[in-house]
Amino acid sequence: MDELVAFMSLPIFHALRTAVDVGILLFDDLDDYDLPEGYSKEDIWRILLAVRKQAAVFIPEDPERTADMWMVTTSSLSFNTEMLEVRSKEDSSLARSLKDMQGSPFVTRFIERTLMRGLADEGIAMDEERVHELFAGAPPLTSLDQLVANYFRLSSDCDSLARRAVTHGLIETLYYELSEGVDLSELPERVLTPLDPRLAPPESQVLMDLVCQRACAAGDDMRFGPVLRLLNISWFFRYFNVLPRLNVLVGLLLRNILALKWGFPVLSWIPEGFDATLAEAPVDAARYEAVFESWSTDYGFGFDFTPYFELNVCLYLRELEGLAASITYLEQLNEQIERILESHINARQKSILAALCREPGAILRIAPHQRAFRIAYGTARADFLGLEREGYLVREQEGRAFAFRAHPDLQEKIVQLGAAVVGSAEASLDATPFVVS
Repeated sequence: MDELVAFMSLPIFHALRTAVDVGILLFDDLDDYDLPEGYSKEDIWRILLAVRKQAAVFIPEDPERTADMWMVTTSSLSFNTEMLEVRSKEDSSLARSLKDMQGSPFVTRFIERTLMRGLADEGIAMDEERVHELFAGAPPLTSLDQLVANYFRLSSDCDSLARRAVTHGLIETLYYELSEGVDLSELPERVLTPLDPRLAPPESQVLMDLVCQRACAAGDDMRFGPVLRLLNISWFFRYFNVLPRLNVLVGLLLRNILALKWGFPVLSWIPEGFDATLAEAPVDAARYEAVFESWSTDYGFGFDFTPYFELNVCLYLRELEGLAASITYLEQLNEQIERILESHINARQKSILAALCREPGAILRIAPHQRAFRIAYGTARADFLGLEREGYLVREQEGRAFAFRAHPDLQEKIVQLGAAVVGSAEASLDATPFVVS
């Protein structure tokens, strides 16, 4: 007993315990630390896991699994999760700003990015510009176009869907409405990442049951809060076939519905997962892969999902910082619009002009504006007609519908405003620092 106490009291071992508690420590990271004399890296790793598991939260699972799935609410995970929840609540300053600015291109690009990342995780290649055109109301021409259009429509309906109970029926509704009018045979099938077979539930029915269970029951352990439950639900859709196809996209829509249902609306705007092409990503591809190897490997104590939750919470926080930066500069842009144009227009109309600051030659349509702000068609139409009466927009006929462009007299002001404010906003957003161990 004295030897055990002496070992646990060693400053070297205390340093390792601290590193595990304040960030992500993986097996190979032990190469950077001094180890207690007489112990191999494998020995220390098993000891750390054994100690950590004493404070484990066991992730709800089906009874047929033969290995434990668990996590530890480390200091860093607890702090970051609480920060994410506080800043995402419906009464947060960010949520209040989003209510007024949700149709702005500074904000709606997060919806587009969320879809683009989801498509990439499905193994589907899609041109970013085409996604933007479809969001702006361009008619779908292909099955892939139709899939994108269906996603945007369902995304705008998440408020009403959040009033429904999460059941097999709701999840299947998302799948069938997402694939409506889409020839799935024209789309590539997702290649699942190989996992230890002990991680996989035995069949699709069990997967659906587990998703509904996590979505409907908070559980007895408050350490497994709403953010961690969302990440756990997304894990099923990302690594298994809950449905025949389009699992990642359905998982994103369900994530949005649950975020709204549970009172964290800001989370429904945040892209999910890892994008190695982003310069500001908190980890690189090698580190991301190392985290995957850690949680998907059983070192003799079951599967420790702590690194999975740690990393994904950090990815969420990085996207939250980007969203907050966009909101800040959009507020500055709105102030400049009001000052330069010297007219009283509402927040939605400012978002229309902000869109023109990003794309002075853009064609604007009523339906996407209605969908983005979740307002009646008549209200959306009045926003455009009001700007037309003020001389800021010109109306064109596009088939049986109206489309609008910037009035030529407005073009010069828009270009100046866009260069001064939008450029500054995007430069600052790209420079937003975020570091994760």
